[in-house]
Amino acid sequence: MKSLVIVAAVCGCSLVAAGAAGAHLIPIEAAKQWDAALLYGFVHTLAALAAAFAPFPGRPSSASGWAFIAGVVLFSGIQIATMIASGGGASAPEALSMLVPIGGMAFMAGWLLLGAAALMRRTA
Repeated sequence: MKSLVIVAAVCGCSLVAAGAAGAHLIPIEAAKQWDAALLYGFVHTLAALAAAFAPFPGRPSSASGWAFIAGVVLFSGIQIATMIASGGGASAPEALSMLVPIGGMAFMAGWLLLGAAALMRRTA
């Protein structure tokens, strides 16, 4: 779980830096998409940390944390990087933009895996 915490910390720091950069680079028309990408990124970075410290250790719990991280990179990261690179526009190379929904699915998988970890927990 140590590596999950380290990667989540890097994601959190990167999101803070992206938020600061976006405040100066992203036009007002793109603010709603920008804010959504940051919000989803921060929420799921915290969810990855929660999974790392969940009271039900095991593969589903660990997998949920990594699914959250994958979602942060694919959903939030691609949107943020694309918007910075394009100066606030939403245009992205098609290959990259096709990965954004996969990031959303990774978020959902993370929540389902976390729930499964809780269901599978053996009571003492």
